[in-house]
Amino acid sequence: MMENKKIIGLSLDLSKHCIQTAIKRKYNQLISDYFKLNASEKTEIIESEISLLKEALEKLDFRWLRAENPELCGGGTEKIIIAAGTDSSLTISINGRMVHATHQNYKLL
Repeated sequence: MMENKKIIGLSLDLSKHCIQTAIKRKYNQLISDYFKLNASEKTEIIESEISLLKEALEKLDFRWLRAENPELCGGGTEKIIIAAGTDSSLTISINGRMVHATHQNYKLL
């Protein structure tokens, strides 16, 4: 039987901020949105997105990411996606090209 792997991905706007600031801003916005939801509204998706961003903020080496990928410094128009799979990996892609991936047993701290 094939497992149903759910991948969560979020688009980041780096036109005015670096990746770290963009993730912090998106995280704070989602937290605010979460507390505005009615109890009857489905919160599973927003909780997953908050969890993804929290993990990214805790585990990613943003200085290294910006040094290796200048597009992540901000000010550009590239399409940046941060995603997580069910195997606890985080990926970052720029215009569809994966530039970074973590594995559940790999720590970036």
